Amino acid sequence: MRRFSVPAIVFGVGLVLIALSLIGILPGLTGMGGGLIFLALVLFGLSFVPRPESASDQPAMSAAESLGKIFFSPAEVFRNLRHHPRWLAALLVMSILSGIYLFAFAQRLTAERIGNFMTEKITQSGFQIPEDRVAQMRQDNIAQYKEPLRQAGSVVSGFVGMFVFFAFLAAIYLIIILAMGGHINYWQSFSATVYSFFPVMVIDRILSLIILFLKDPVDVHPLLGQQSLVQDNLGVLLFNPAQNPVLFSLAAAIGLLSFYRLWLAATGLKNAGEKVSGSAAWTAALVVWLFGVVLAAASAALFPGFLS
Repeated sequence: MRRFSVPAIVFGVGLVLIALSLIGILPGLTGMGGGLIFLALVLFGLSFVPRPESASDQPAMSAAESLGKIFFSPAEVFRNLRHHPRWLAALLVMSILSGIYLFAFAQRLTAERIGNFMTEKITQSGFQIPEDRVAQMRQDNIAQYKEPLRQAGSVVSGFVGMFVFFAFLAAIYLIIILAMGGHINYWQSFSATVYSFFPVMVIDRILSLIILFLKDPVDVHPLLGQQSLVQDNLGVLLFNPAQNPVLFSLAAAIGLLSFYRLWLAATGLKNAGEKVSGSAAWTAALVVWLFGVVLAAASAALFPGFLS
């Protein structure tokens, strides 16, 4: 019964939110409800994946201990995750920090500027959209960054998006490591994936929040700024995103935080798995990193207008 309880609760909440949105009591939360339903289905599917059987009597770290030690003793945390894989606390902190940053971002740049920018870029991308639909799209985009209820919904949607993203990456890591003769359980891979992103996202969000209030809002890109304001990569140093979107995306992958996360991913996979060599861990980390670089460059090539 415990296998079905959490997915059932999440599924039920999603249905209620969709119903309340459709009848006008809580408008604008249809997407959030749909995201929770999707999350429930993913959780239900993953509930059939067995957890690793630990032969160690090593006690599990507390959430606070693991979230703190991951910054200065990551190998120790990942070894503990091998026997006690967990991820919820780290994912919640990342979601809340992202929500706080995006809320501050909308207040600083104004919802009107962000919403108008998004609408204009979509209409300039070649999509044939009727004029009345453009007006409604503009109104929805502005409301997304202006209405408190929708902003709160964005935090939940962000949690769902990160969970699904990490679940996918964990599966890729698992396949590569198994193909190279290593041994790692899915939940070990998943917890290592989440915790490899945690320090990087915390550092990035805190620095971006500081820069947001130090920088003139006019100089902040309405779209790229939502991702990060930390300029630690070659992209911002060598290329103009409006003139060289693909080269900018490729160079943006070469930076301090990017390499830090790459190292954390390899360290996490090596220590969280039962039998994972350093070469297997680094191969998995590099393959996923390169895939992300290619995907970002392809997106920039297809939609260069969003970077201008």
